[in-house]
Amino acid sequence: MATVFNILSQNSDTSQSRLFIEVGVDGISMLTYTNDTFTSLDLFSFKNSDTSKSIALHIQQAIASLPFLKQEFQKIDIIYSFSDSVLVPQDLMTESLNKEMLEFVYGASPEETVKRDLMYKHNLYNVYRIPSNVYSLMSGTFPTAVHTHLYSVLPDVLDLERGNHIYGIFASNMIIVMLKKQGKLQVIQHFKYKTPEDVAYYLLNMCRGFDAPVNETTLHISGMLDRVSALYTELHKYFLHIEFENLPGKSKYADGIKNYHPHFFSHFFAIASCV
Repeated sequence: MATVFNILSQNSDTSQSRLFIEVGVDGISMLTYTNDTFTSLDLFSFKNSDTSKSIALHIQQAIASLPFLKQEFQKIDIIYSFSDSVLVPQDLMTESLNKEMLEFVYGASPEETVKRDLMYKHNLYNVYRIPSNVYSLMSGTFPTAVHTHLYSVLPDVLDLERGNHIYGIFASNMIIVMLKKQGKLQVIQHFKYKTPEDVAYYLLNMCRGFDAPVNETTLHISGMLDRVSALYTELHKYFLHIEFENLPGKSKYADGIKNYHPHFFSHFFAIASCV
């Protein structure tokens, strides 16, 4: 486990603060929000987390390294970003088949907790699974928390009614991408990649598969992608319209957060604003 960012406020009283925790196979992030201001950001990256046991261990270590998490919060939201997820039309939802549906797509996994979220704006259910030991750890550590999945709130981050839009959350070897056409959600997918060409292939294939012409599609970039990187250069070969996301304008931010490029963290704050 590695600490990527540690931006803490000096305010030790969290009783009037909201805590947002996003956790997945690659890492965990924690945000605090007080009086209309995001006051802290802690981001940890998990290395060699190939089993749910190692992921749970990294989560425990990250939480233990931040004593303020033991304090009282006004509200706690936990957002899971594990990739095993199926979006189901609301009128086709059959809860008894959720486990079988996930196993059909991703294979059997007996040590998983199956959950579902209603995405009422889109008439969809997000059916997903979380490693059972991770879910037990988070539930036990934060018993009053509200649990949801990243894919259940991500469509609300990009609230555009016209045009084709891909929203991408970039990490060092992983990308989460969402495609919306004319305001309608088409797909959310999670890819691992090794080279810039891999990412370009995934995105071009997504545009082709959902009939979204590349030269008419805007690529929205958030996460750890630099304008002078080989990956950005590769994407710029194909996408004529690329936008780096800004911090959501409805909130204020601690000075330490504003010292970095806005798109590095824009997705964390945008997701928190939609929970």
